[in-house]
Amino acid sequence: MKLADPSKPEQISHWNEVFAQNPAFFGENPSSCAQSALALFRKEDTRSILELGCGQGRDTFHFAQNGLEVTALDYSETAVSVVQEKAKAAKIPGRIHAHIHNVKEPLPFPDNSFDGCFSHMLLCMELSTAEIGFVLHETHRILKPGGLVVYSVRSNFDKHYRTGNHFGEDIYEIGGFIIHFFTEEKIRKLAKGYELLEIKRTEEGGLPRDLFLVTLRKAAYPEKGEY
Repeated sequence: MKLADPSKPEQISHWNEVFAQNPAFFGENPSSCAQSALALFRKEDTRSILELGCGQGRDTFHFAQNGLEVTALDYSETAVSVVQEKAKAAKIPGRIHAHIHNVKEPLPFPDNSFDGCFSHMLLCMELSTAEIGFVLHETHRILKPGGLVVYSVRSNFDKHYRTGNHFGEDIYEIGGFIIHFFTEEKIRKLAKGYELLEIKRTEEGGLPRDLFLVTLRKAAYPEKGEY
């Protein structure tokens, strides 16, 4: 079955409605993954990060309030508007830059622009393996040499794995949301151009969701290779 394109108006409208109905859909507190990422960014003296799939900004503000400059992207106009309004009201001028962007398109930044990149469950949304590979290729491009990528995804140990409507690969529709579940093997195959520093299992939420928290460091990118 062909995947629906989340860039289509009906998909964007769905997320805009979700965020509009609940001003804290994913909660007010930062994710545990963002807390782990912040500790690593501090250790590495990371100053500027790109956040992919910022939602309503719970992790965005955690990073900014702890001294990082955050460029936050999401394809939901509602989500980005919320982050922009919150940033105006917060006492952290200049540390948050929120923009509308679909990660299926090239990132609108020059090469070697950021010290780090963070995404919490963005890569396990409605993206094919090839599209995820494209996103990681783009993050590689915009990272400075030796820059870090920290991302979290739903794992194949999650209790919802292989439930719901199957959309091909390890992609399932569950409760109206499309989820791409990851195995360790998939993470390793997608790490082209990076040094894979860590794959750690963690849990989040009341279900709970079983996640992989992945840490990569930018290295030389191979000339050829498919995902």
